[in-house]
Amino acid sequence: MKVVIGDFKIGDLVRIKKGTHSPGMSESRIGLVVELRSTGIVKRGRSQYLYMVRFGESVLQFHPMFLERVY
Repeated sequence: MKVVIGDFKIGDLVRIKKGTHSPGMSESRIGLVVELRSTGIVKRGRSQYLYMVRFGESVLQFHPMFLERVY
């Protein structure tokens, strides 16, 4: 699988980086971005977001530094 680091949008398939742990995360560490939540912070003219990622029945929140896009 090719991994590209960058911004994410709803519907993107993502992998949680190794070393990141959260209860409810699947063993494969792969989930689907289902929601973007603005932090209210703007850096370098861009809004900052937290990403809600679905793993089966669980939906967990992650900062983008812990996500990798999966193709």
